[in-house]
Amino acid sequence: MSSCSSLSQPYGCLPLATPSMRLRHNRAAIQLAGRQICRRSYSTSVRSFANSSSNGKYNNNANNSSGLQSLFLSDISLVGQRTPLLLGFFNYFERHLPHVGFFEPIAAEALASSELKIDRHVELVYKVFNLKGEASRMTGVQDAEAAKMIANGHHSELLDRIYSAFVSYKEDHDLVLVEGPGPLMGGTELDAQIAATINAPVLMTMTGAANSSVSDYFNRAMVKRQIFLDHKVEVLGLVMNGIPRSSHALMTSQLRARLNDAGLPFAGAIPQDPILRNVRLDEVQTALQAVRLYGDSLLTDVEFDDVVVGCQRLEELLEILGERPGGRPLVITSADRLDIVLGLLAAQLSVTGPGVAGVLLTQAGSSRSGRNYARDTIDRIFAGLVNSGLYKGSLLPVLSTDMPLREALAKIGSLDSAVLPSSTRKITQCKRLFEQYVDANAVVAELQRIKPTRMTPKMFMHTLKTMCRESPQHIVLPESEDKRVLAAAADVTTRGLAKITLLGDPATINAEGAKLGLDLSGCTIHNPQTAGRYDNYADLLVELRKHKGMTRDRALDTMHGDMNFYATMMIAAGDADGMVSGACHTTASTVRPALQVLKSADTPLVSSVFIMCLPDKVVVYGDCAVNVNPTAAELASIAITSAETAAAFGIEPRVAMLSYSTLGSGSGPDVQKVEEAVALAKARRPDLKIEGPIQYDAAIDPKVAAVKVHGGSEVAGQATVFVFPDLNTGNNTYKAVQQSSGAIAMGPIMQGLLKPVNDLSRGCTVPDIINTICVTSIQASRLRRGNRQSVDVTPAQSMDGGAPSSRNGSNGNGIIPPRLAAV
Repeated sequence: MSSCSSLSQPYGCLPLATPSMRLRHNRAAIQLAGRQICRRSYSTSVRSFANSSSNGKYNNNANNSSGLQSLFLSDISLVGQRTPLLLGFFNYFERHLPHVGFFEPIAAEALASSELKIDRHVELVYKVFNLKGEASRMTGVQDAEAAKMIANGHHSELLDRIYSAFVSYKEDHDLVLVEGPGPLMGGTELDAQIAATINAPVLMTMTGAANSSVSDYFNRAMVKRQIFLDHKVEVLGLVMNGIPRSSHALMTSQLRARLNDAGLPFAGAIPQDPILRNVRLDEVQTALQAVRLYGDSLLTDVEFDDVVVGCQRLEELLEILGERPGGRPLVITSADRLDIVLGLLAAQLSVTGPGVAGVLLTQAGSSRSGRNYARDTIDRIFAGLVNSGLYKGSLLPVLSTDMPLREALAKIGSLDSAVLPSSTRKITQCKRLFEQYVDANAVVAELQRIKPTRMTPKMFMHTLKTMCRESPQHIVLPESEDKRVLAAAADVTTRGLAKITLLGDPATINAEGAKLGLDLSGCTIHNPQTAGRYDNYADLLVELRKHKGMTRDRALDTMHGDMNFYATMMIAAGDADGMVSGACHTTASTVRPALQVLKSADTPLVSSVFIMCLPDKVVVYGDCAVNVNPTAAELASIAITSAETAAAFGIEPRVAMLSYSTLGSGSGPDVQKVEEAVALAKARRPDLKIEGPIQYDAAIDPKVAAVKVHGGSEVAGQATVFVFPDLNTGNNTYKAVQQSSGAIAMGPIMQGLLKPVNDLSRGCTVPDIINTICVTSIQASRLRRGNRQSVDVTPAQSMDGGAPSSRNGSNGNGIIPPRLAAV
């Protein structure tokens, strides 16, 4: 590793302790040597950290009280605009540590719309990161009570209360992120007192201002640092938010130089961002205590660029909106103008109609419950659209408030942009900006003895996405009519996780994306009806299925009637690297085409695994979806393939072949089958760590393993790959674990195909789809590397009409027939 003094390198790894306390680990990404920081590149350090964790090199001790287990964020500009930094740092630490907490020493009064009736930032972090336990434990003292204690001279008692609450909360966490109350009360002086009381190092945060200079920022940082030093509080550095974008690069460069000369690390600065600065519909709904009458809840998480008062005739309003191409205004009108609601709904149903972000109905002379205004009729119209199935798009969001029009306009005009738990796009943008502009190593490298842990689910997810960014593959999504699929596609392409092709009509897809506020510019939209690929794919399908009597007419009929089959043929022809489907289709509809045209003779058994993200670890279950009652030879193949899949995702494979018997404690035909499978697997792959027959508890729990397994085992008590003896056992077990523990089950991930095709649950969420796309992309990348060493699978013709290529004996269709199994 090379040492460097700049703190502007990409973040991505946790620091080691000081030289006298340094953990013995040759893969560490950071080590402290005075104020010099030594680090690897981002991707290398993440892989190293993940590999080290999966190898069991680390021991987690969440309650080790001898180390620094907290980070105190103090807003020295006292304006309170630090949400991107709060979310960014919490997201960063949670990727590396299994138990990260958030604590407010002095909590503000809850918003009227708060579900938890607690401080806004506490509720935000609690919901965004799905924290467990009582949210009330995340605060020390309420602001009203704290102000009264300070006014009455009970300052010491206030600090004692905060300390007691913090210590109690910290016991259950590896690290706690603490938000200082400076903007709320007491300023930097109170922040310094609290930080000293709980023995927490401080990271100063500052918000940019339009008229501030580099000298203004520097002088404030120096003055505020001295306040902390006077209280014997260690200052880790400075990080900023909201620097004007026009001067961001110059100001951060100059400020970094001056701060480094003064010995104060600078971790970076997030520029002003239009998404974060704009007010969104969900913020209007919260501020006006409005209710959503109609429309998709996803559509309230979009910004609007103007407010239009709808007091004129409908045709005049439509004309006004039509003169605003590309605009997304919020239309405000009174509750008796339901003609406007219907007119704008019709405009939204049309691809060419003027677009609006939503409609807000205000009080029209009486309260909302006082008069009906033909609402029953409107209700039936909206319900009919939703239930008829004729319209697949997202309906116009319509909000209603009891405020009069004038009062509602004044309230909206005074709103400042905020990040709410429902502000999905803003939350995602906060994390994205933090990753791009903040060097977390400049902060965490100053923390001593943060214990690295085994691979946690957050770490696994982060490693997964890092691997995808290193080699993004081309994944086709045939279900473009589903808004979840569109949202996932937009997110994946924006973050560079994969190259996405959506199947369907471009006008329809783009119109639906615009209604959802999605950026689909990074996606390729492929219309099978106009692409001219049916004939080529039909010829290829006939070639692949001629042993089953496939004819050209049947091949064309099959692809015209089944978008999944068309997408599978794109993969077979080399026009895509993998497919994800199932949000709107059954597992059989998704997987059957792949079994018919992508099955490999080299790996005749197709099986599946689930990657199970348990609360504190990540393991692999197989086979839980495909093979009903595998033979001993098939079990051996499933074990080997599942181990290879685990290794491909950074999980060290330690394979437990499960039975109701542990190493001879029981007998019977089922036990004998597993014994034979273990022998076959070890003979085929003596390099793998395989144990069995073994019961689940002895495989996963070291204490149980110590009792049931004698003579030592590299698997017992620490298995990472669990192979079930049959589908009945595997399928029920993964569902039982998922439902009872809240584990994330990623899968089924198909194994043994020439190219990856993976299935979604029809109840999947957008994150589920994103994760499955990432898994598929990594599988495709791995298979592509393998094909380069043996056989190239190349397309007959690129999707943009390029010339065909034939390499390594390909028949010109991109598939080498001898490698295909007869299915």
